[in-house]
Amino acid sequence: MQKVVVCGDTSATQDVTAKLIQSRLPLAVLLDTPATEHVGLDGLIALAAVSENAFQKATPKQLADADVLIITDFAEGAAETVQAANLAGMRRELKAAMGAGFSGRLLVATQESELCTHFAQRFSGLKADAVMGLGTMGLTRCFEHSLAREFDVPAGAVTAYVIGTQPDFTLLWSRAYIGATAVMTLLQDADDASGIMTRVLAACQAYAKAADGHSLCGLVERLLAANAGSALIAPVAVRYDKGDQPLVYSRPVQIDRRGITAVASVTGSEAEQQSLAEALTRLSAQIAAIEAGEN
Repeated sequence: MQKVVVCGDTSATQDVTAKLIQSRLPLAVLLDTPATEHVGLDGLIALAAVSENAFQKATPKQLADADVLIITDFAEGAAETVQAANLAGMRRELKAAMGAGFSGRLLVATQESELCTHFAQRFSGLKADAVMGLGTMGLTRCFEHSLAREFDVPAGAVTAYVIGTQPDFTLLWSRAYIGATAVMTLLQDADDASGIMTRVLAACQAYAKAADGHSLCGLVERLLAANAGSALIAPVAVRYDKGDQPLVYSRPVQIDRRGITAVASVTGSEAEQQSLAEALTRLSAQIAAIEAGEN
């Protein structure tokens, strides 16, 4: 049984906690929040009373032997407000966790997943392969399901990836497949190829804008299942060292009991790789600005 602690102070915190209480995965679920009125603690206690998984409010001592620490947003509203609250909340939570002796894995399920994953890894000092964010995992599912609808095939027949960052992503059209056939080949024979690509992109943009706790819950649960041994290949936010500047971005990796393992690099077309490079340049500048402000 995995012992998971959910941290945060928003409706997404409540959504994720409720999902895990009701999960078929064997979990001991704990909640670490600075203001219980924001996450409906009484309702979660009532939910646990009719669910299989145990639930309680966390104490600092319980952070020590947690298997996974799940970080959700610490504020709602404008992006700047959420970012500042998330950085402050993560620093506080991780200081307490590391002080208690936490040595498990971190799962970042926040807005700006890649940026927060960068700082979660830095604040905690954990190895890079013990810290991951949801990244573009949800966008990848949206991409695959949108393609399935456009070509009227089962979603399981589609393999496609979205890389980059949650707010600044790239669809890998050149590496998308339905069965063994490249989507770009199918588009060559389609009467409305440009319309298909436009609609799929619009669906992904809409998802990226609207994704909240409800849409993230299933992703968190699936990653916990992978952590328990049900291996998964998905694009999650992970730190990669590149020269003197470490970068956190989403690309396909394998997640299992061992943690995060790199798989064969999935590279896109020249235009797709350029789009990724530009996104990472913008992310690096954003991180540098935040770190300069800290100093």
